[in-house]
Amino acid sequence: MVFKELEIQGFKSFPDKIKITFDAGVTGVVGPNGSGKSNLSDAVRWVLGETSSRQLRAAGKMEDVIFGGTRRRGAMGFAQVRLTLDNADHTFDLDADEVTIGRKYYRSGDSEYTINGQVCRLKDVYELLLDTGIGRDGYSVIGQGRIAEIVAAKSSERREIFEEACGIAKYRYRKTEAERRLAAAGENLERLRDILGELESRVGPLEKESAKAEKFLELAAQRKTLEVTLWTDGVHRAREAVRQQVRDYETAQADYERFDRETKTAEQEAEEIRMQAQQLTIAVERLNGDIRSITEQISGSDSRIAVLENDILRNEESIASLRSEIEAGEQDGAEADAALQRHRAVAAKMEAEGEKLAAEIDALNAELTKLADASNASGARKDTLRAEITDLTAKRTEAQVAQAAAEAAEETARQRLPALEQAVQEGTDQWETARQDLTDTIRYREMLTENEKQLANVRSGLELKLKNRKAALDEADTAEQRLGRELDAARQRLSVLRELEKNMDGYQNSVKAVMRAAGARRLRGIIGPVSAILKVEPGCEVAVETALGGALQNIVVENEAAAKAAIALLRNDNAGRATFLPLDTVQPGVFRGRLSGTARLASSLVQADRRYDNIVSNLLGRIIVVDDINEASRVARDNGFRSKVVTMDGQVINAGGSFTGGSVQRSAGLFTRKQEMEELRVKAAKLQKDCLAAQEKTDRCKEQVDALQAELTATASEQITAANDKVRAEAEQKRLEAAAAQLETARSNGQQQIDALQTAMTESRGKAEEAASLQARLTAKIDLLMAEMNRIAEGDDNFVAQQTELSQKLSAKRLEQVTRQKDAELAYSQIAALQQRAQDAAARRATLEESLAALAQRSESCRAEIAAIRQAKSDSQTEIAQKEKAIREATEKRLERQQAETAALSRARTSSDSREEMGREMARLAERKAAVETEYDQTVAKLWDEYQLSVSQAENLCVEFESLTALRAQVADLRGKIRALGSVNVSAIEEYKEVKARYDALMHQVTDVEESRNELTRMISKLSAQMREIFSDSFRAINENFGRVFTELFGGGEASLVLEDESDVLSCGIGIRVAPPGKVIKNLEALSGGEQALVAISIYFAILAVNPAPFCILDEIEAALDDANVVRFAQYLRQVSDKTQFIVITHRRGTMEAANVLYGVTMQEDGVSKLLKLDLEQVDATLVS
Repeated sequence: MVFKELEIQGFKSFPDKIKITFDAGVTGVVGPNGSGKSNLSDAVRWVLGETSSRQLRAAGKMEDVIFGGTRRRGAMGFAQVRLTLDNADHTFDLDADEVTIGRKYYRSGDSEYTINGQVCRLKDVYELLLDTGIGRDGYSVIGQGRIAEIVAAKSSERREIFEEACGIAKYRYRKTEAERRLAAAGENLERLRDILGELESRVGPLEKESAKAEKFLELAAQRKTLEVTLWTDGVHRAREAVRQQVRDYETAQADYERFDRETKTAEQEAEEIRMQAQQLTIAVERLNGDIRSITEQISGSDSRIAVLENDILRNEESIASLRSEIEAGEQDGAEADAALQRHRAVAAKMEAEGEKLAAEIDALNAELTKLADASNASGARKDTLRAEITDLTAKRTEAQVAQAAAEAAEETARQRLPALEQAVQEGTDQWETARQDLTDTIRYREMLTENEKQLANVRSGLELKLKNRKAALDEADTAEQRLGRELDAARQRLSVLRELEKNMDGYQNSVKAVMRAAGARRLRGIIGPVSAILKVEPGCEVAVETALGGALQNIVVENEAAAKAAIALLRNDNAGRATFLPLDTVQPGVFRGRLSGTARLASSLVQADRRYDNIVSNLLGRIIVVDDINEASRVARDNGFRSKVVTMDGQVINAGGSFTGGSVQRSAGLFTRKQEMEELRVKAAKLQKDCLAAQEKTDRCKEQVDALQAELTATASEQITAANDKVRAEAEQKRLEAAAAQLETARSNGQQQIDALQTAMTESRGKAEEAASLQARLTAKIDLLMAEMNRIAEGDDNFVAQQTELSQKLSAKRLEQVTRQKDAELAYSQIAALQQRAQDAAARRATLEESLAALAQRSESCRAEIAAIRQAKSDSQTEIAQKEKAIREATEKRLERQQAETAALSRARTSSDSREEMGREMARLAERKAAVETEYDQTVAKLWDEYQLSVSQAENLCVEFESLTALRAQVADLRGKIRALGSVNVSAIEEYKEVKARYDALMHQVTDVEESRNELTRMISKLSAQMREIFSDSFRAINENFGRVFTELFGGGEASLVLEDESDVLSCGIGIRVAPPGKVIKNLEALSGGEQALVAISIYFAILAVNPAPFCILDEIEAALDDANVVRFAQYLRQVSDKTQFIVITHRRGTMEAANVLYGVTMQEDGVSKLLKLDLEQVDATLVS
């Protein structure tokens, strides 16, 4: 066997995975202190199963063997070591040429061992390495400083290494296991014997009891078969009775459903008729509404006619005013025409006179020329003067004429100016008046426009409000009718239920007979049925009715005497049977089960007077109520099926485990009927209140609709009046605007004429003054010339006089001509003014006539509208008459529908009475069916309670029988035989079988344990003999080799190993006696450290000589030796290396020289070890990785 390879990863200072291969001979491991050399030996020791962290130079925790990290490297999460050994010679009991032992440890504390890759236990590794010398406790690995412990240890502590060396460790391990098993066998044997003693005292009596019990079981089985047959026969009879009741009930139910269909058909027909009558009522209301609307329209028509007639009256007044104005205009026009004619005549006259004056002027000019021609004979100076005088005279005449014309024109203008100013002032006053009227009219029209808008908004608001109020009225009316129908239906249903309650419908005839007798005072002390004294929590009626079942009609009485009297009455009257509950005898029920989840006792769901507490507890105190069937199943199972469990919808799990369920009619129960009556009373009161409130709301809505309708009509009338006023205001505005424009034009023209006259006056006054000045100057010149002329021609006075006279006449005529021309111009200007006035009057008249035509047309429109309104009023009255006729017809039809509804309701009541009668019959049949079903369920429950058998199981056990009497006699005989047996312990049969089987098994076990103990004792003795023999032989060989090796290493002297007690070879201590050359040693402690180490090495080599280990790892065991001893050690190491492979960790040169291969351990990186391999034979260095 050779140590071939060591693989390390994450172990101590070796974070990286490295593989170290080892060859035969000596392998040295060298390196400086702290480089991690000893970690290699620790790794080997750890993988071989070392469990003590202190033995591995750790701090006390196994996780310290994992690489803890450095400043450059992080810590690792696991440590792993694999050791590979050559197994070509099959030293290990494995079918492999190599054996690889591995160990892996995680920081979490998880650890695993492997052998050839297969996960195994530490024990497997330990057993594999037994007697090989390389185990956990072997001598193949000698750690640093541990060699001296062989010498320093106590004699008893040295045995382990010697036993391993002698090869008895495997035998000791087997012996220890055998002794442990022997001790366990002894304890088991003692315990088994104690149990056997106890069982022996029970087997005999149990055998007798078992025989008696088997006899009892045989008789009980016969009795059970017969009794089950009896019960099964009863079940069959009850089942047939149930089927008969079901058939009767189904027949009654079919009749009930037929009557129910007839009732529903009649009620549906009545409802349809009621709806038709309701529709007729609605139609009547609609017609009445239409009549009210038409009446309101008619009343609005009257007000509209009044408004239109008022408009016509106002239009006629406006027309009269306009006609008066036109007549005044025509009169002014006639006067203007007369004035125009007068002015035209004056103009013509002035023109004629002007023409006549022109002729006269021409004649005078001719005479003057003739006179001038006659005087042409005078001298040149005279002619010149004469010409100048003539010229100046002509100019003076012209100046006189111009002065006269200017003065005449000024006078004319002055005369016309006051009249024009007055006319202009009047025109201005009229224009201002017209402007003020126009402004007022515009403001009035704007006010009418705003008022019209406001009225439109008010009307829209009123129409919207009216629409909403009508909708509210329709809704309120509909609600009132609906509530009325609901109230009628509730009252009808309540009346039917009261009648049923009064007639005690649903109660048994016997209950009715007792209550009638109590009402007639034939019986005393009768309180009433159970249903009358209980008030059920709402929603729990079905559950309580189901829980009570037939007890619902039990009669509560004051005392036992009252119950006896009532029973006597029923017997005498042959009125049936009833159950009575006297207050002084009924005892309360006691519930001994468990309640969980939603489970409650039925008694907690009802309320009653305190005097009835015992009755309530007796009837309902042991019945459990839950929400649903699943909860019921769970609660029943929890209580061992000992209590009756009822669900809220009426399903039942009976005591014993049978189930009863199906559908439940709401109207079938008495509590349900009481609850429905109470609900209907509350509902009817609420509906009555709601009906009154709805009626009040309808009346309020009608009043609001009528008020809004009247207000809307008044608003519409005001809106129409405002529109007409607006039209009149717009016409008046147009008229005033035209009149103002005309007056403005006239005023502007008059002002222009005044300005022109004033300008003409100014000009005429200037011209007159200028002409007077010119005339004065000309007169002065003429006078000078005349004076000269006179001097020249003093004798020509006649000529001058004539000439002067002619000149004066000519001047006078010219002046008169100018005057006539001015008068003609004035006349023409007056004519133009009168013509303009006539044109303005014509335009004004056209405007007035247009307004007059518009007013006349508006009046005609009003008259036409009045006629249309009156026609519409007549048509509306006709329509009212038609609608009133339709109302009468609808009322008659409604009365017919109401009569038909009454007939249908009568049929419905008849069918309902038949249905209720059939319902009562169904209730009676249901009660009988429930009683029969209860009897059936009780029979089945008793069958289950007695024998835990279902009906089908019981039928399989039944036997044939001739008669029930004989069957009952057989059952009685069997019961007598069973009673004769006395007290029987049925469980003794099984108990005897169990005890007997156990007793036999224990006897067999005792025999087996005794044999096993004897075998273990023999094996221990054999192992002890083998161990003594092997140990003695091996010890003598080791002792001999120790003396020889000691002499070689010390260079002389003596040494031996001594057994402290040779009689006890297997447990005594081993002593060491040594005598180095020249010394006498009595105590090993007297040796120096080097001597002690050399003694230990001698023992170690002696052991290897006897039982060589496959390999040895020696960690600085020669550290205490001097150089000479190191050389001896190295030489001896080389001698024995042919049998054992040595891995030596050393610092000593002599040891290094003895090695075939050297591994150098370095720390190139702090905290991380690296290996360098040096083959000394080939001098080749390789970095190991």
